[in-house]
Amino acid sequence: MVVLETPTFEDDRGYFHEAFRLRDLEDYLGRTIPFVQVNHSRSRRNVLRGLHAENWDKLVYVPFGEVFTAVADIRPWSPTFGQVETFHFKDRNRPTVFLPAGLAHGYYVIGDTADYLYQVTNYYDGTDTRAVAWNDADLAVPWPTRAPILSERDRNNPTLRELLPDAFAIPREPVLSGVA
Repeated sequence: MVVLETPTFEDDRGYFHEAFRLRDLEDYLGRTIPFVQVNHSRSRRNVLRGLHAENWDKLVYVPFGEVFTAVADIRPWSPTFGQVETFHFKDRNRPTVFLPAGLAHGYYVIGDTADYLYQVTNYYDGTDTRAVAWNDADLAVPWPTRAPILSERDRNNPTLRELLPDAFAIPREPVLSGVA
């Protein structure tokens, strides 16, 4: 996972913010990123979407609204398997977050409404629907609610242990850093 923080320039007219530069991201990752689709989701207060883990790289940006976002590493081969990183997007804190394929992510709307934009490196066709329960005890995401508005799908997502039972049998060394 990569967090891209760029300056915001404000004056009496409003502000200008460059969310990211593809060249800078590709230089950092050492590979090309073939974005093919941009998705835009608008949600109202108390909506929680996720935790979804598609098989594509994703670049997330929240241009409007206050949002709590969680990213969980559910890749069983990863040294950071089971670890969670959270972000709080709001007026003066609007980083762009790059998520490699396979990380699960979700978000919860704190303000009245929020727009959530993400570019992806594969076309959505509905067949890649891996997801984990938003309230999974092993992930212990510190969501700012206990009673969110959820889709039918998200109410029925499996726990991480149900999704990947063999992953919990793998002995792991403790990792001190965040999600890789």
